Amino acid sequence: MLVKQGFVVTLPKEATKKTVQPPGNAEKDLMEKEASKKDPSIVTYTIKVKTNMTATEIADSLSKEKIIDDAAGFEAYMNDLNFSKKIQIGEFVVTNNMTYRQLARTLTH
Repeated sequence: MLVKQGFVVTLPKEATKKTVQPPGNAEKDLMEKEASKKDPSIVTYTIKVKTNMTATEIADSLSKEKIIDDAAGFEAYMNDLNFSKKIQIGEFVVTNNMTYRQLARTLTH
């Protein structure tokens, strides 16, 4: 009927059909697995900074948990830029893809 009136009729594309439906549990699990495959090297760690904890102790802890590669380098960074005097007590979530600056700002906010 539409064609007889001069309209062009097309079928919906496969991609359009899929985006309309929300992912089910199986599809969601598959998506999460694919996301973790993209960057499996990211490590997340919650560091607990206690009273009188030094930059050395923090650097050693971050190194042990594979957040940083060079404990001495991070300690030197903290000391050279006076971040070590501003370290706060508490729990902080850090990842191994954070820069020294991001780590320092997280620990001293």
